[in-house]
Amino acid sequence: MRVNVTYSRILFGALSVATLSSCAYHEINPEAALADIRANNGYNELSDVESGTAKLILRAAGSGYPANFSISTSSQACRDFTSLGNAAYAGRGIVYPWIANAVQRGRRTEPYLVHEAKPGEPIQVRGYGSWADGTGSGYRTGHCGPVTVQFTPQDAHAYTIEFVWGSNPACSLNVMDATNRDAPVSVPVQIVADCPAPVR
Repeated sequence: MRVNVTYSRILFGALSVATLSSCAYHEINPEAALADIRANNGYNELSDVESGTAKLILRAAGSGYPANFSISTSSQACRDFTSLGNAAYAGRGIVYPWIANAVQRGRRTEPYLVHEAKPGEPIQVRGYGSWADGTGSGYRTGHCGPVTVQFTPQDAHAYTIEFVWGSNPACSLNVMDATNRDAPVSVPVQIVADCPAPVR
């Protein structure tokens, strides 16, 4: 475990150095940087939604720490969640792709997750973030959330759901209708309070 933490610290050290460098990837090759972002945040999948379905793209923003996403279509609040997996931001478009790839491997996360939802059926989406820092006696861990929202996807619509680190409160879920992927609009959601954290 300490090896993984050290590896992660090295990766995020490289991420910080690359971000602060005047030779950031997006400054050297902006077209390739944009293509890397779109290939790794679900943008390219947003336009591919068939009638009779609704697509959810779930991702994390604001930090390199992972967020676990789970969903439920239960009529009862906070019941019967199914985990979709973990996603994390890795500096795509800012750092070189090989650095972002190494960060993803180190964190054992995906850049984004995809879920096909049933149109017209209310869905609960739960986000739960976890972080770790330090080594040895200075090793610390924590979490943010869970944050849970409910909304009703529409037929042939695509949505992005971002677990946002560092907002007010400390983390939140941001749901956007991205059927027009170049002009997403905010989706009204119902906050679902007091859902339990996922079982690890």
